[in-house]
Amino acid sequence: MMQINDLLDFSYLENIHESELILGGVSASIGGSASAKGSNSLAATDTDLNLRTKKNGTSRLKGTVVALAVGEDPTADTYYSLDGFDKVKAKTISRQGANSDLEILRIRAVDRPDK
Repeated sequence: MMQINDLLDFSYLENIHESELILGGVSASIGGSASAKGSNSLAATDTDLNLRTKKNGTSRLKGTVVALAVGEDPTADTYYSLDGFDKVKAKTISRQGANSDLEILRIRAVDRPDK
């Protein structure tokens, strides 16, 4: 019968240093939030994030966020965070009405390997 001490044996794993440098990494996150009050209210968000890496090491990112709020006191927001990219283009479209708030974010980013 196997004991708990046998399950917790991690002696075969190697130790690595936390300060070890990793080259060529990128990270991305996008999001949206929407809220509205009232009995006939609508709040919706949609996100789409696509990262492709070619054989030569070039990474291309495309992202879209849509936030829509309809009702009393509508609020729609979008946000993004990118790290490690060489070139970034971000465009935000914001439309507000008496009982609506719409925000659309489009992102394009490129990371090329250092030669």
